Amino acid sequence: MVWIIGLVVLILLVVSAGFRKFAGIFVLIAVIGGVIYWQYQENEEKNEEKQSKTRIKQSELLFEDVSLINTSYGSPYMVGRITNNSSQYTLKEVQLKLTFRDCDKDNKNCIIVAEDDLFFYINIPPKQARDFKGSVYLYSDLKIKGKMVWDYKIEFIKAE
Repeated sequence: MVWIIGLVVLILLVVSAGFRKFAGIFVLIAVIGGVIYWQYQENEEKNEEKQSKTRIKQSELLFEDVSLINTSYGSPYMVGRITNNSSQYTLKEVQLKLTFRDCDKDNKNCIIVAEDDLFFYINIPPKQARDFKGSVYLYSDLKIKGKMVWDYKIEFIKAE
């Protein structure tokens, strides 16, 4: 049945100048409508992305028992527990910025010797907690002359 309709449309395109004009206008309107719909969808996705990063405040996340564990094969990993204290949003993603410093014995004169971004896909409903474990990738073995001091900060949070 569909091939008959296609054949009729092709014959009309060849025979009728008025039908060609109608088909051209129809295709033009369809393309413009498609572009407008696509732009609308893109804008909606950007708005959703922006909103998802502001639903949970950093102060609503509690990091507990966070530690860095060295392994025998080289790359350490970071472990701990994240508690989502938001009353209505589920935590979906977290990115942390880890900073490693080589400090003197008083922790005063420090120099940054490594940094890493640690990203977690995690699903923590409101008022719940989950343990996490993530590999830390350092560019080389750290040759610490003094005392190694490390810390982390939240780069971004995504929630639904």
